[in-house]
Amino acid sequence: MVGRGYHIALGREHAKRLFSLKEDQEILKFLEELKALPDMKKSGRLLDCGTAWDGLHRCLTEGELDPTAGDFPLNHAILGGKQLHKGADHTAVLIRPDMTRFVADALAEVDEAEFRQKFLALNRNSYKLPIGEKEFMQHWIVLQDLQVFFEAAADNMEAVVFTARFQS
Repeated sequence: MVGRGYHIALGREHAKRLFSLKEDQEILKFLEELKALPDMKKSGRLLDCGTAWDGLHRCLTEGELDPTAGDFPLNHAILGGKQLHKGADHTAVLIRPDMTRFVADALAEVDEAEFRQKFLALNRNSYKLPIGEKEFMQHWIVLQDLQVFFEAAADNMEAVVFTARFQS
């Protein structure tokens, strides 16, 4: 089972602070602080993907939950990028500001029919969440939100961090 996933757009000050942190627990604590700031969500710099991030990554890459799968730039939309932290229970991945435009443009070109086909064909042995038309639509909506989020990050030359907690 997967936990909720979040994308966080980092302004210059937040990025500097994040890059100064060396320990996994410091990084996770800082990301939790950012997620809790009301201004982050109000300003559109925090996107809660819920558990859809799992299916999104699989559909944008090669069907499995593998950070190295797929091709740039779509593989950077969720789990690709620089691993800041990867443990048994949590991940945090950085997408550099110079990469966000490529991700935004690639997400804008994802075809709904192809995405539906990939989603409905997910491997039920490894993808444990429900698969159906309703779930596809939920994922498609999150994908659209993600494209808008990356577009804004690219326009602002912001880095993006994806973070998620895994649940067993």
